[in-house]
Amino acid sequence: MTTSIEARLTRPALAADVRVSDTRLTVVLTDDREVSIPLREFQELQAATPGQRANWTITALGTAIYWPDIDEEFGLAGMLGISESALEEAAGFEAVDLDDLDR
Repeated sequence: MTTSIEARLTRPALAADVRVSDTRLTVVLTDDREVSIPLREFQELQAATPGQRANWTITALGTAIYWPDIDEEFGLAGMLGISESALEEAAGFEAVDLDDLDR
């Protein structure tokens, strides 16, 4: 039997949208859940101007958000409190052994 916590960790949780206010960073996930964290947890982002905060892009196949104006990237795994490998597994990413690839 899967517990609710296990179910949440095994559902894909990729970034779909980002909102940054003066006090919070909110990431909307592809399944419509939202993760909202106080902006004070992200000192570089808190110190940025509203224009710099508004200029973001989703990177790493939806597992991170990057702000080019301040050269800062935050991983979704850290915001969710899980390991990157758990997030990648839940998102359906597969590990590839480069030695197994034909060159």
